[in-house]
Amino acid sequence: MGRTVRVLAVAGLMLLFGCTYGGGNMKVNVMNPAAPLYEEGLDAFNAGDYSRAITAFTDVVSYYPNNGLADEAMFMLARTYERTGDYLDALRYYKLFAARYPKHKWVDRANKEIETINGRIEKEEEHGGSGSGKGK
Repeated sequence: MGRTVRVLAVAGLMLLFGCTYGGGNMKVNVMNPAAPLYEEGLDAFNAGDYSRAITAFTDVVSYYPNNGLADEAMFMLARTYERTGDYLDALRYYKLFAARYPKHKWVDRANKEIETINGRIEKEEEHGGSGSGKGK
Protein backbone atom coordinates (compact mmCIF):
# COMPACT_ATOMS: atom_id res chain seq x y z
CA MET A 1 0.00 0.00 0.00
CA GLY A 2 2.89 2.40 0.69
CA ARG A 3 4.24 2.12 -2.86
CA THR A 4 0.81 2.89 -4.34
CA VAL A 5 0.52 6.02 -2.24
CA ARG A 6 3.98 7.19 -3.37
CA VAL A 7 3.12 6.60 -7.04
CA LEU A 8 -0.11 8.56 -6.66
CA ALA A 9 1.73 11.34 -4.85
CA VAL A 10 4.32 11.61 -7.63
CA ALA A 11 1.57 11.61 -10.27
CA GLY A 12 -0.26 14.34 -8.37
CA LEU A 13 2.89 16.46 -8.17
CA MET A 14 3.49 16.03 -11.88
CA LEU A 15 -0.02 17.32 -12.59
CA LEU A 16 0.35 20.13 -10.07
CA PHE A 17 3.64 21.33 -11.55
CA GLY A 18 2.62 20.78 -15.14
CA CYS A 19 3.50 17.50 -16.73
CA THR A 20 3.56 17.55 -20.49
CA TYR A 21 1.42 15.69 -22.94
CA GLY A 22 1.04 15.27 -26.67
CA GLY A 23 3.56 14.31 -29.29
CA GLY A 24 6.68 14.90 -27.21
CA ASN A 25 6.35 18.69 -27.40
CA MET A 26 7.78 19.76 -24.06
CA LYS A 27 6.14 23.20 -24.33
CA VAL A 28 2.63 21.74 -24.32
CA ASN A 29 1.67 21.62 -20.69
CA VAL A 30 -1.58 20.63 -18.98
CA MET A 31 -1.44 23.80 -16.91
CA ASN A 32 -1.12 25.99 -20.02
CA PRO A 33 -4.46 27.52 -21.11
CA ALA A 34 -3.35 27.67 -24.76
CA ALA A 35 -2.37 24.00 -24.85
CA PRO A 36 -5.76 22.56 -25.86
CA LEU A 37 -6.07 24.99 -28.79
CA TYR A 38 -2.50 24.32 -29.90
CA GLU A 39 -3.05 20.55 -29.69
CA GLU A 40 -6.27 20.92 -31.68
CA GLY A 41 -4.33 22.83 -34.33
CA LEU A 42 -1.63 20.17 -34.52
CA ASP A 43 -4.18 17.37 -34.72
CA ALA A 44 -6.09 19.18 -37.47
CA PHE A 45 -2.88 19.97 -39.39
CA ASN A 46 -1.76 16.35 -39.23
CA ALA A 47 -5.21 15.20 -40.37
CA GLY A 48 -5.17 17.61 -43.32
CA ASP A 49 -8.04 19.69 -41.89
CA TYR A 50 -6.32 22.98 -42.65
CA SER A 51 -9.34 25.19 -42.06
CA ARG A 52 -9.66 23.91 -38.49
CA ALA A 53 -5.89 24.16 -37.99
CA ILE A 54 -5.89 27.79 -39.13
CA THR A 55 -8.70 28.60 -36.70
CA ALA A 56 -6.98 26.90 -33.75
CA PHE A 57 -3.52 28.39 -34.40
CA THR A 58 -5.03 31.84 -35.01
CA ASP A 59 -6.86 31.57 -31.69
CA VAL A 60 -3.62 30.75 -29.86
CA VAL A 61 -1.83 33.71 -31.46
CA SER A 62 -4.78 36.08 -30.91
CA TYR A 63 -5.98 35.11 -27.45
CA TYR A 64 -2.63 34.09 -25.93
CA PRO A 65 0.00 36.33 -27.61
CA ASN A 66 2.38 36.17 -24.64
CA ASN A 67 1.98 32.45 -24.07
CA GLY A 68 4.89 30.07 -24.54
CA LEU A 69 3.00 28.38 -27.39
CA ALA A 70 2.26 31.55 -29.38
CA ASP A 71 5.58 31.33 -31.23
CA GLU A 72 5.08 27.78 -32.44
CA ALA A 73 1.40 28.45 -33.19
CA MET A 74 2.45 31.34 -35.44
CA PHE A 75 4.99 29.18 -37.25
CA MET A 76 2.42 26.42 -37.68
CA LEU A 77 -0.09 28.97 -38.94
CA ALA A 78 2.39 29.94 -41.66
CA ARG A 79 2.98 26.27 -42.53
CA THR A 80 -0.75 25.64 -42.70
CA TYR A 81 -1.34 28.55 -45.06
CA GLU A 82 1.53 27.27 -47.20
CA ARG A 83 -0.08 23.83 -47.35
CA THR A 84 -3.32 25.40 -48.61
CA GLY A 85 -1.44 27.23 -51.37
CA ASP A 86 -2.10 30.63 -49.80
CA TYR A 87 1.49 31.79 -50.17
CA LEU A 88 0.83 35.43 -49.35
CA ASP A 89 -0.61 34.64 -45.92
CA ALA A 90 2.12 32.04 -45.38
CA LEU A 91 4.73 34.65 -46.25
CA ARG A 92 3.11 37.19 -43.94
CA TYR A 93 3.17 34.82 -40.96
CA TYR A 94 6.70 33.52 -41.63
CA LYS A 95 7.93 37.12 -41.73
CA LEU A 96 6.03 38.01 -38.57
CA PHE A 97 7.42 34.92 -36.84
CA ALA A 98 11.01 35.75 -37.87
CA ALA A 99 10.64 39.36 -36.73
CA ARG A 100 8.94 38.56 -33.45
CA TYR A 101 11.04 35.52 -32.50
CA PRO A 102 14.52 36.12 -34.02
CA LYS A 103 16.25 33.69 -31.63
CA HIS A 104 13.74 30.86 -31.96
CA LYS A 105 15.09 27.47 -32.99
CA TRP A 106 12.84 27.53 -36.10
CA VAL A 107 13.82 31.02 -37.34
CA ASP A 108 16.31 29.66 -39.90
CA ARG A 109 13.61 27.43 -41.32
CA ALA A 110 11.19 30.37 -41.44
CA ASN A 111 13.74 32.48 -43.31
CA LYS A 112 14.31 29.65 -45.78
CA GLU A 113 10.56 29.40 -46.38
CA ILE A 114 10.39 33.17 -46.91
CA GLU A 115 13.04 32.89 -49.65
CA THR A 116 11.28 29.93 -51.25
CA ILE A 117 7.88 31.60 -51.27
CA ASN A 118 9.29 34.89 -52.57
CA GLY A 119 10.90 32.96 -55.42
CA ARG A 120 7.65 31.16 -56.16
CA ILE A 121 5.69 34.43 -56.25
CA GLU A 122 8.31 36.09 -58.50
CA LYS A 123 8.18 33.14 -60.88
CA GLU A 124 4.37 33.38 -61.05
CA GLU A 125 4.59 37.08 -61.86
CA GLU A 126 7.20 36.44 -64.60
CA HIS A 127 4.94 33.90 -66.25
CA GLY A 128 1.95 36.20 -66.39
CA GLY A 129 0.38 35.11 -63.14
CA SER A 130 -1.54 37.53 -61.03
CA GLY A 131 1.15 37.44 -58.35
CA SER A 132 -1.53 36.59 -55.85
CA GLY A 133 0.64 33.93 -54.32
CA LYS A 134 -2.15 31.41 -54.64
CA GLY A 135 -1.34 28.42 -56.73
CA LYS A 136 0.55 25.21 -56.83
